[in-house]
Amino acid sequence: MKAFTLVLTSLAIALSGMAHGADIDAKYIQRLGPVNQSSATPLSKSAHADALRANLVASLVAKSGQTQAKTVQIFNQQLTWQAASAKIEGEGWLAYKLPLSTQRFTQGTLTVKGLENPQVYLNGQLLKSADKVELELANADYQLLVLADGQTQDAPFSLDWQGKSEVDTLDFSAQKSQRVSAQQLFDSKVISGLTLSPNGKYLLQSTIEYQASKGDSAIQVTELRKLSDNSVMYRWQDNRPSSAVWSNDSKQLAFVANKQIQLLNVADLTINVAATDVDNVSGLQWYADSLLFSWQKPFRADEKAISKRFRALEDRWSYWRDNSQIYQLDVASGFIRQLTDNSTSTDLVDSNLDKNTVLLTRSPVDYSEPAHSLTQLIELSLNDLTETVIGEYRSFNGAIYADDGMYITAGPRFMDGTGIQDPSIEVNDYDGQLYWRDANGNVSALSKDFDPAIGSMTKLENDDLILTVTEGDRAPLYLFDKSNRRFTKIDSGVDMVDSFSVAIEQSSPTIVFAGTSATVPQKAYKMTLNSSRKQMLFDSQQLNYANTRLGEIEDFDFTNQHGHNIDGRVYLPADFDASKKYPALVYYYGGTSPVGRHFTGRWPFNLWAAEGYVVYVLQPNGATGYGQAFSGRHVNAWGKYSADDIIEGTKAFLKAHSYVDPKRVGNMGASYGGFMTLYLATKTDIFAASMSHAGISNLSSYWGHGWWGYGYSGVASRGSFPWNNPELYVEHSPLYHADKITTPLLLIHGNADTNVPVGESHYMYTALKLLGKEVELVEFNGQDHHINTRQARFDWWNTTMAWFDLKLKDEPEWWNSLYPETKEQQ
Repeated sequence: MKAFTLVLTSLAIALSGMAHGADIDAKYIQRLGPVNQSSATPLSKSAHADALRANLVASLVAKSGQTQAKTVQIFNQQLTWQAASAKIEGEGWLAYKLPLSTQRFTQGTLTVKGLENPQVYLNGQLLKSADKVELELANADYQLLVLADGQTQDAPFSLDWQGKSEVDTLDFSAQKSQRVSAQQLFDSKVISGLTLSPNGKYLLQSTIEYQASKGDSAIQVTELRKLSDNSVMYRWQDNRPSSAVWSNDSKQLAFVANKQIQLLNVADLTINVAATDVDNVSGLQWYADSLLFSWQKPFRADEKAISKRFRALEDRWSYWRDNSQIYQLDVASGFIRQLTDNSTSTDLVDSNLDKNTVLLTRSPVDYSEPAHSLTQLIELSLNDLTETVIGEYRSFNGAIYADDGMYITAGPRFMDGTGIQDPSIEVNDYDGQLYWRDANGNVSALSKDFDPAIGSMTKLENDDLILTVTEGDRAPLYLFDKSNRRFTKIDSGVDMVDSFSVAIEQSSPTIVFAGTSATVPQKAYKMTLNSSRKQMLFDSQQLNYANTRLGEIEDFDFTNQHGHNIDGRVYLPADFDASKKYPALVYYYGGTSPVGRHFTGRWPFNLWAAEGYVVYVLQPNGATGYGQAFSGRHVNAWGKYSADDIIEGTKAFLKAHSYVDPKRVGNMGASYGGFMTLYLATKTDIFAASMSHAGISNLSSYWGHGWWGYGYSGVASRGSFPWNNPELYVEHSPLYHADKITTPLLLIHGNADTNVPVGESHYMYTALKLLGKEVELVEFNGQDHHINTRQARFDWWNTTMAWFDLKLKDEPEWWNSLYPETKEQQ
């Protein structure tokens, strides 16, 4: 075993046990103190010692991380980080900091000598208050900090690193930046919502961040800001506003908080309660001087009931028996009247003050045609509360009033296929299209020749629209010019627009938006629609990633055997060296959506690259955003086209990238992507290891049991059922071909998953175990389809990467640390 001992004297520092056994210059080891601040007791003896030290370390780490600051001001004393070898003068508490870097999972023991009551911190988090600390370090860069009351008299200060084995070495070379970490990607502050006043003067901005000390509890803040100088006018942290909406004159902000509808007066920042005891209220909309809103009445099950008779397929949804109806609040009097009363929940869509009408939707149970759901679009007259059904649709997303008609978003099959580009091709109803319905009820397609898939729409005062779209693997904003029926991309400068808001009543509307790019953290800007000039409002990169280095990204597209262009991108390791051979990870979804160019999220491509992998992300046939023919290949295919594209794409990727080791390539995906991983395992052996998260192994069981199974299959398997197309449901189910699988397979599933029930992984695990194949199953307790809580997310990421380190790097230590073998298992 290799040992590393660091002895600090006034002359030199001797180090050993590094990756290459070389000495480290003393300037990379720094000391603060002794700090001669008079105090009643030493740091560790205070009645609030833990809090005192935690706050001190948090401040030191923050200041060090922001600018690599050399000086620290404590009360009236100016302190300087200096070489640890510098002569110690005086008495007081001490802090030592030391950079650590690993290139693989590393474990061992750190021993501290010569300090009174030492505490060891790693990246600002307390590991232990002791002179011996066990370290388990993932492949990353770290800052080690040791805090102590002072020196001991009997021994000089020293640090001893004892690696568990010969591979457990540390590199102490100082670096100007650090590789991105999991904690940064999850914890960093980001904007979660933007609501701009109609006149463009005021912005309601919400942010979210996490701290290790608060665990899974997010820190959420909402601020009212003056847009001209971005100054804060009002701030909420407790009882934050939801469903916030500006009055048309921008003088009042209505919102829901503390089971009340409240009104903030912008002029004097006073808050008045307009309605109280209104729990479960949402979707506020101003209607002249009144407010429209949805009010839900939750279903109360009989606590003594021992059985439940299902009323419909939708009854598998825990919330389906809740009932929401539409109400109107007269702000002046506080009187609330109920506008709708129906056994089926009613959703508020839009309102028209000139016509004194409201648009509503309902979804009665109706399975007669795919996608086995029905949406009624209804116009309600507020004069006499009579309802007129405008239409009943199998494909419908949203509607909004305009001066002489209304805009509607729906799939290509809307109104008997009005939006289909080519009648000879299959279409995917998840491929959003834009329609116009005139005052006489005539419907025309506006986006038939527009390939991006349309999401939401916001109407401007002149009836033009701001649209969110999926365009390839990007999510930009588009302006739709009604008079010219023209779509124009808004120059946002980001790949993915996370949220936006627009001042709809300005002649040259101001727009604010927040977004990210593949290797650029979130930024927020304001701009006018007639100019590409932007002013920054928020910069996560400066706040949270100032000293972080990322690998580069490059596009990699290829033309498949059918002549289709398959879009892709490649993430390179942060310290990429083209002369080396790297392991690679291939990621895809394969379902009806592309894998977007988000900076972070549930799938941290930048983190995988920081851990030494080349990452190839591709968009196989079936994804929206590439045109109707491309997305239509998702329907009644279940892997048919996607698998071919992934296999062919991986081969093309390997041929084009000589620095990737073709024998060390892994693949993974989740949900439909998890299905694709299982399906691919029955079709190819080009991957050395695979991971399927929440993957579907049996199409029939998912169709019949998953929360969205029958509905999703109504689009993905349109017109096909187990009784009329058994070839699709059997031949495309990986379970029925488990005997063909030779690739080592990791199955990950939340055992509270309602979308893809955990049984889908159990079916495959059972089959492969009985077949004697190499398979692992890891369940995450209490986690649903998405693993969202902080520590569970880190454990999930660690499990995934430990598996690939085991199989692609021949480094079993991380996996064995997470999931050690027991005597019973041996």
